[in-house]
Amino acid sequence: MKKILSFILLAGFSVGAFAQSELIISEYVEGWSNNKALEIFNPTDEPIDLYQFRLIRYSNGTYSTPPADQFVANLPDETLEPYQTFVVVIDQRNPDGTGQDAPVWEQLQQRADAFLCPEYEVSYSMYFNGNDAVVLEKYEGEGEYSIQDIFARWGTPAPALAPAVGGSTVEAWTNTFPYFSGLGIAITADHTMIRKSNIETGVIENLDFFDPLAEYDTLSANTFDHLGWHEFDNAPANETPVRTNEKLTWAVSPTATNGTEVVTITATDAEQDVLTFYMDAGNFIYIENIRYEPFSLDPSTGVLSMVDETGLAPALKDTFDITINVTDGYSQLGPLNCKVIVTDNEVGVSSYLQSSLGVYPNPVTDNQFRIESEKGISAVYLTNLVGQLVMKKEYSTPLYQQNLDIDSDLNGVYILNVIYEDRMSESLKLLVK
Repeated sequence: MKKILSFILLAGFSVGAFAQSELIISEYVEGWSNNKALEIFNPTDEPIDLYQFRLIRYSNGTYSTPPADQFVANLPDETLEPYQTFVVVIDQRNPDGTGQDAPVWEQLQQRADAFLCPEYEVSYSMYFNGNDAVVLEKYEGEGEYSIQDIFARWGTPAPALAPAVGGSTVEAWTNTFPYFSGLGIAITADHTMIRKSNIETGVIENLDFFDPLAEYDTLSANTFDHLGWHEFDNAPANETPVRTNEKLTWAVSPTATNGTEVVTITATDAEQDVLTFYMDAGNFIYIENIRYEPFSLDPSTGVLSMVDETGLAPALKDTFDITINVTDGYSQLGPLNCKVIVTDNEVGVSSYLQSSLGVYPNPVTDNQFRIESEKGISAVYLTNLVGQLVMKKEYSTPLYQQNLDIDSDLNGVYILNVIYEDRMSESLKLLVK
């Protein structure tokens, strides 16, 4: 039955009108090169079979119906549990690939539940850019589909060139009405878009105007650490996982061989939810322009082990600052800022203090807030959701606490980025009222 259904899904029948969606697009990642991903979220209290659903890309926001087969990709035969996510990523994993076949970054690959569209000529639904529309549909039988959710819109006109963060111009929807004319700042290109936590159902009809910030918060390009979990206001009460490692600094011998276990990252969860471990940054070294990634983190066990001793060269890099996250599917513990020191002498390799960054109050109501940390703070930056810097504080002597004043004209959601004296960083959302 499922083989027959797969054929029908690619046949291109009409889309029927149905009252409400079952699934939503909870995250849209449009990063550099092939760093493209979508996160699908189940906002209901019932499990849902994904094989009934498909993704369609409307290239450059143009309209065609039914879509050509190349614009369609079916979701795999998996079950998505209530209030959980399913992450799909372009299937480009050849480390030697270039151009259109360039590999997806390791940090994004590890977040994938499924890889789609390995051959561009067969299906290019996942090769979206900032000017495309992406639609999630469900097969309802007898050639009928229901629209579950729409990211962006299709039709005429398509988005015009707009200024992007960094000074370039790209075709994308912007933050200024009518959102497609090039006025304002490009939002849907080179950004990660996260669905707001109060959104319960998808967009089931094509919009006349798509305001990308109406239902999404936006983070900078190549931000992947929100994939695999989605904050949802109507989800059951949940406790965030708690780390149980006494220290976050470990030593590994320069002569360690592949398979050597460095440490097991451990955490507990009050509800006994299944925990998944991710390594988001810090695990690489370049030797003669070749990238090596010495360590691997098992997502199900948290075991950090050696996989390529070639990159373990103290003369080139004696300390790896690795960022690790732990999620239970509802929330995320991280970032855990860990150190792996390449040495045979563990003297001085002691516990590395995990920052407990405090920001009070949040939301900010009187144009002043306070930051506190157990690690020395070297700089504080505040940006708006399109990446523009609105506040900058740098300290020659690291501080552990500080009161900060912000402009009285600021209002809404901002990104607070704190840089520590060891060059590690943390970021969080700051709501200003």
